[in-house]
Amino acid sequence: MKKFLERYPWVQQAGCGVLVCALLLSICLPLMGMRSAEPDNPILQAAPQEITVLQAGQAPGHAGNGEAESTGAAGSGGSADSTLAGEQEQPDPEETENQTEQGQDTQPEQQPQGKPQQEVLADAAIGTNTDSNKGDEGEEAGDTGETDEDLPETELDLGALLTWYKYGSQASSMVCAPGESVGKRVLLAQLDRGRLRYELNLTGLDAEDAKITDVRVAVGNGVSQKAETRGVLDMTLPDGAEFQNYILTVQAHAVQKNQKGETVETNVDFSFVLRLESGIDLDLQLTWQPNGQATCPANGSVNRTVKSDTLTDGNFAYALQFLGESADDATIRTAEYWATDGERGTLSESGEIQMAAADGKDTETYYLAVTAEVLGQTIGYTFVVTYEDGLDLQLQFTWYEKSVTSQTVLCDADKRAALTIKHNQINNSELLYKLGLTGRSAQDAQITSASFNGAAMSTDNGSARLESAENGASYTVLVTAAVKERTVNFTVTIRYQSDVSMEMSYTVMEDGAQKPCVLTCENKKTVNADPVYDDQLTDGLLTYTFAIRGEEASDVTIQSVKCYQSGSFKTITLPAPSGSVTLLLNEDKTGDNTFTVTAASSGGDSYTFVFNVPYKHRGENKVQIKTNLRDGATITNGQEVNLTVEAWTEDAAGNRVSHILATGTETKLTVQLDGKDVQFESTSGYVQQYLLIPENLDEGDRNEHTLYIYAEDEKGNYGKLTLKLIGKRTEAGQKIGTASIYIDMSVLGLGVRGPISYDVLSKEPVSYVIAKAIWDYDAGDPFGTAANSFHWPASRCANSGTLDTGFYLQTMDDGSGLGSRANALSGNWSQFGSTQDEILAGIDSHFGAGSNEAILWRCIYRNGIPLSSTSTGIGEFDYTMGSGWMYSIGGADFYPGSPMSGYYLQDGDTLTLRYTLAYGWDVGTGESGYGNNVGYCITCMNGSWSVHHSYETVTAEDGTTKYACRSCGMVEGCPHEHKEYQNQGDGTCVQVCKDCGEKIGVPRAHELEYTADEGADTHTAKCKNCGFTERSPHEWKELTDTATCTEAGVKTFKCEICNAQKEEESPAAGHKPQNVWIVDEDHKHHYQECQICHEKLMDTYDVHHYDPYGDDWQCSVCGQIHGFDCDGTLVPDAAQSTCKHLVGYCSDCGLLLEKFGALGEFADYHTFSEGVCTTCGAIDQTYTPPTDPDPTPDPNPGGDDSGGGSGGNPGGDGDGGDDSGSGAGGDPGGGGSDSGGDGTGDTGGDL
Repeated sequence: MKKFLERYPWVQQAGCGVLVCALLLSICLPLMGMRSAEPDNPILQAAPQEITVLQAGQAPGHAGNGEAESTGAAGSGGSADSTLAGEQEQPDPEETENQTEQGQDTQPEQQPQGKPQQEVLADAAIGTNTDSNKGDEGEEAGDTGETDEDLPETELDLGALLTWYKYGSQASSMVCAPGESVGKRVLLAQLDRGRLRYELNLTGLDAEDAKITDVRVAVGNGVSQKAETRGVLDMTLPDGAEFQNYILTVQAHAVQKNQKGETVETNVDFSFVLRLESGIDLDLQLTWQPNGQATCPANGSVNRTVKSDTLTDGNFAYALQFLGESADDATIRTAEYWATDGERGTLSESGEIQMAAADGKDTETYYLAVTAEVLGQTIGYTFVVTYEDGLDLQLQFTWYEKSVTSQTVLCDADKRAALTIKHNQINNSELLYKLGLTGRSAQDAQITSASFNGAAMSTDNGSARLESAENGASYTVLVTAAVKERTVNFTVTIRYQSDVSMEMSYTVMEDGAQKPCVLTCENKKTVNADPVYDDQLTDGLLTYTFAIRGEEASDVTIQSVKCYQSGSFKTITLPAPSGSVTLLLNEDKTGDNTFTVTAASSGGDSYTFVFNVPYKHRGENKVQIKTNLRDGATITNGQEVNLTVEAWTEDAAGNRVSHILATGTETKLTVQLDGKDVQFESTSGYVQQYLLIPENLDEGDRNEHTLYIYAEDEKGNYGKLTLKLIGKRTEAGQKIGTASIYIDMSVLGLGVRGPISYDVLSKEPVSYVIAKAIWDYDAGDPFGTAANSFHWPASRCANSGTLDTGFYLQTMDDGSGLGSRANALSGNWSQFGSTQDEILAGIDSHFGAGSNEAILWRCIYRNGIPLSSTSTGIGEFDYTMGSGWMYSIGGADFYPGSPMSGYYLQDGDTLTLRYTLAYGWDVGTGESGYGNNVGYCITCMNGSWSVHHSYETVTAEDGTTKYACRSCGMVEGCPHEHKEYQNQGDGTCVQVCKDCGEKIGVPRAHELEYTADEGADTHTAKCKNCGFTERSPHEWKELTDTATCTEAGVKTFKCEICNAQKEEESPAAGHKPQNVWIVDEDHKHHYQECQICHEKLMDTYDVHHYDPYGDDWQCSVCGQIHGFDCDGTLVPDAAQSTCKHLVGYCSDCGLLLEKFGALGEFADYHTFSEGVCTTCGAIDQTYTPPTDPDPTPDPNPGGDDSGGGSGGNPGGDGDGGDDSGSGAGGDPGGGGSDSGGDGTGDTGGDL
């Protein structure tokens, strides 16, 4: 270099000059162009994020997906989605949805971004704005209500609600706070033919007294144009552009009352930035029990707050599901969660997280992070869930309709609630109220002050006067309470308005008859009608009538009727108040027909009502519904009954076209038990799981339940299923049936153990069943021990959770060391080599090339599942990191989404504990995102292997074409493209390649479908795979019998195999005594009723037959005690009674009564004969024996012995003489009468 500079000295001088110029420029340029060095506006550099500011009123979608509408009341034929005024809880202002740029790190920011000082929205990314709830954070609330100066300022609770429709029909909403801007990423794939349908409304507690004054839209940097509150935006993406922003600005005028009752008017602005992009349409939806929901966009994050009182013991039971047009192509690659306290764990498609507040705090934050792969791209999703276990306190504001009927609205601490009261709901404008506190913290809280529009009011109960005003009047109730060392405020806004609503009526055809439909809408609300189908109208023509309703509607008239139709993207003006309109489909999908009706009163009050009538095509394809319950099945009342539902659409050829899910969009799956909706629980593949809790009957042991299932796909194809279930009253621990239990270790080469028979007990979860049937657990009352068990040692079995909550089976062993006998790999894949070919060759060498075991382990390796160590037993994470125990019901591949402690067996169930090596993929199920990179071509269940290779064309080293299985990597010379099932003659069939003749997989049992044989008492079973047929007799089960006891009827039978039905004549059944005696109303008779018709059976009607019973009498037939019904006593019958047996009649009822005693016990009823009782031998002390007879008899009996004079002697001989004396004292003659005459002579003188 030195020689170079010596040779060219001018270079050194030039270099010095350049350095000097550079120094000068570094100083001068910033002074001359400071603007160019200014930091970029944060909103232009921020990652695109979705913001939904929820402080303003009731934001649709607060529960998660942001898809809802503000609605009013509804009548028949429609539904209203919102709660009645005064009953709704306000959303949490801290819950927002944040979306990050695609490809950006999805780890949540720990610190919020600051709000930029200026906003340039034309080219803005969708940036973060701060919470509009200014002034709340960091302020300690003080006492209020003492003076006007102490009253806190009333914050304007108003938001602009933008609702737009994905694909033209699926509502998605976001809310903007005053003075703020919020953004939404819109994908080209989500537009309906390049058009975005939208609606703008105001929401929040102050929305009733606010109105939109102006709406404008601008495209990029273009000039803003005036727009409507409802309309359509034509959206395009310029050539080469990554995005295009569409900016909607909204101006509104609001009127509110402050705490002093003063009127405050405000003009506010709102800005919505819709960022149009081309990208993958894939959202991830998180749902949790009981009704939580959140939807995260691709490469985005959402925040949600979960309060402890909404979960059971902190158990966060969740489910994940993809939404959007790319949902079917997406798989979860990784899913995990972590908490700020360091807790971590993995997630599955459905599961549970045990949440708890951090030590010494009221909250804990959980991060749920999921990555997905779709169309070669990796996308991230993050859910930030804040668990709150703090203050649980609400104000209970009760008011009395018509001064009698109580109505209640709840308001959370430091929040606002609203209610609407109509003029005709209170008497003489006087509002009667009562204040109270509720919630877990209520016992430690006390109301300290209350005010009504700034004036003090009673903190207990009282009354307030409401004054009517044009367009309604608003009042503010402010209540302050002290809870421990904290002061909290509750604000209730009361809207006092006239009673005016709009009624829409129309008629459709249903089942060949006209069906009237009536919808009722409140002012500024929206009502959604039930869909109208194209087969319910003639050429889509709907004839309608609108009518004003309400006690104060006499001077209100309808001004206009307009209808926006998504099928044409146009708004048309219709006749008012009645007319006709042709409803439109949106191509072949549901078309929205939204009627906007305006009205006005003579006093200048204005009203707006919105009715949406969806119009849908009725499909021609058939929807099939399959459940685990059959018609006539017996279920247990009062116990959770697990119901599984699978619904799918079939084309004319019987091929499955699509599945209908409970969480699907534009589909419908309704399950009702006894007319009440049943809550969806979880999903296992296409099988939806529900939980039935049949109610007990008031009397008796059995009742009938009706299960109704309705499924409809997005194209209007539908199916219905109605089952009659028999409910049985049982107590916990009572036997309700029998189940079979197996242990399936087929993937380990250890076969299947069982079955054992198990007594199914009422209200006993599967967790108890496993503990009792596997390791002889004694559950105590009411479940006890199992009659049959596998008798595996309890010391070699383990579980996590408890038998009642979160039970998971971790490991099991029969005591012989099953783990050491398994035909499985362990350790590391590197033991076979360092390349894929070496490892696959090692697997083939270990198990035998082409064997089922080799195919399985090749799949495990190619799907990226690491090997792990082994133990003496068989447990989770043994052999592979995807291993563990699962449980199935029915013996096949249905794996309930509920934990083992939340599932209940039914009579006839088959419970299988099945071991998996690959997250369930090897046993017929699987958790998306876990161990499924290239898929599986083999499954193993119940000792049977099933292989289904999926071949791809490859070129071998020698240049020949080969066929490699996409899953296991096995290379074949034949792709087996032409396959058929062939009957093996042993009850099985197997796939055979028609080209090479090779059997593919292993034989499997025939899959039979049954058809009734016409004119015969048989049905034919046909294997849907190989065509094997077999005829067998029907297995009839009686369903109904219309015969009565006295009249003949018809019996209906149903084949339990093929569902064929038949009818038979049924003779009169005749009465059947119910073997229960009933005492008649006269208390003298008893009878029985017929157990069928309950008629009194007169051949059993009879008087009581009383036998002695202690000191009383009991009927020997019916058991009735005489003294229970009668106060009478025994009146003996002397002619029938004896000294040891009284026989008589009741002094009251007159029935025969008897008493038995010892000999002589009843002394008044001796039966004497010649002074001696013939019964007991007692002596009659009053008895006088007769005198001895005359030793000298009259030799000449007869004759006349009458005397003629006084004291005459007996007469002499004579036949039949008269012995009467005519004189006084005549002696009697022999054998004659001894009666004397008038004399005084001796009677009976000497003979």
